[in-house]
Amino acid sequence: MATEERQDRRVRRTKQRLQVALMALIAEKSYDKITVQDLIDRADVGRSTFYAHYETKDDLLVSGLDGLTADIELHLADEPAGPHSILPSMGLFRHVAENHRRFKPLFGSRGIDLVMNAAYETLVKTAMSRIDELGPSGESSDIPKDARAAFAAGSLMAFLTWWIDNDMPYSPEQMADMYARMTANA
Repeated sequence: MATEERQDRRVRRTKQRLQVALMALIAEKSYDKITVQDLIDRADVGRSTFYAHYETKDDLLVSGLDGLTADIELHLADEPAGPHSILPSMGLFRHVAENHRRFKPLFGSRGIDLVMNAAYETLVKTAMSRIDELGPSGESSDIPKDARAAFAAGSLMAFLTWWIDNDMPYSPEQMADMYARMTANA
């Protein structure tokens, strides 16, 4: 058992080093320009070690998306849904502001499609849950729930991208307030 545990720790450390290397490289240059060689050089692991865990750099990126989507869910849960907002955004705007350097290459207008899609799907799922939590008072008889969730998620992603691309000209509180007012009764 000790050998298995030691091996598991080594695998976890290797994967963590590769994730850290990927995030550092994304902050330095476009994701499209990052090569597997860049990753293994930065993480200080062998090529065969990389390929023992991942087939491509996209696989490495996808493996880190669970943490990102959990992060989004956690920060959306920081505040209750109001009567007019199915995606309260204050926690998310604050988190992005605190981690601006990390999020800009992921979510800016030149963000990574895999990341953007994962974030969007998480927001839709959260919006659907919030609509269900609101019950009849949260339902709009003429707009289907899935359409409302898609609108809320898409508008938040677009607004967040705009904010990041413009170097966050407004505070997280102002952004959350503007988003809530723009999407009231969505």
